[in-house]
Amino acid sequence: MDAVCVDGSWDVCIVEKNGIIQATLPYYQTKLKGLSVIRMPLLTPYLGVQFFSNKHISSAKNSQSAIKNTEQLVEQLPKVAFLQQVHSPEFLNWLPFYWMGFNQTTMYTYHLDIKDTDVVYKGFRQNLKRNLKSAQSDLICKESEDLDLFYKINKTTFDRQGLSIPYSFDFLRNLDTILKEKEKRKIFISYDKNGNALASGYYAWDNQKAYYLAGGHSGNREAMSWTMWQAIQYFSTKVQVFDFEGSMIKNIAHYFSGYGASLIPYHHITKGKNKMINILKILKS
Repeated sequence: MDAVCVDGSWDVCIVEKNGIIQATLPYYQTKLKGLSVIRMPLLTPYLGVQFFSNKHISSAKNSQSAIKNTEQLVEQLPKVAFLQQVHSPEFLNWLPFYWMGFNQTTMYTYHLDIKDTDVVYKGFRQNLKRNLKSAQSDLICKESEDLDLFYKINKTTFDRQGLSIPYSFDFLRNLDTILKEKEKRKIFISYDKNGNALASGYYAWDNQKAYYLAGGHSGNREAMSWTMWQAIQYFSTKVQVFDFEGSMIKNIAHYFSGYGASLIPYHHITKGKNKMINILKILKS
């Protein structure tokens, strides 16, 4: 949170019982167009409610105490013009938010069980397998510490679409410094036979999952697939699940599904004092 909450401040709502933390709700508060808002920090796939009680974790779908704790967390949130929270897929029951006047949109990511890479490969779509076979003889993928090169390739993907990259190099460097110190990030870059960098991927991981945080390619989709496959194989020795950080954009969702990953829903929750359409315009600006 220190790394990604650069234009505002972060805090956390906490519910305790007998001095033991039961649940938390971290949030990032900042200003947009002069309005105080709670929104998702850049390059942060999920925040939201987290349960720490084993009882809540095992019965989070219907536990009355989990529901009560969620309500207590929400009541602690500061009053803002607009609130946006993206919860992890493990948070299943958003009913307390509904009862308290929040809105919800179901979003999707893709999870892939990567412990057996032979099984993983068999589940790939045929065109992906063809791309990987072609890339095997033409490309080489390497772990890299060249953050500048990663960012340059990452930016080309936005440039091709006529979009501005949403985070600056300074922002990425600050995040990278912290993740690197914790030994929780990897950069992979794929090159052609002439040493030209064609695709890159930036990945982070915790004890359960590896996350595809950002990446891009110079127009060579085979290189992107080759980079992703090398990352999947690397993380298969560290975690059980690879999270593609799925997109609601049709062609990106189609690409991720080609890896045989499972479609996983998660909750995007919002609440605004003003008309929703006006707030959304502010958040997109």
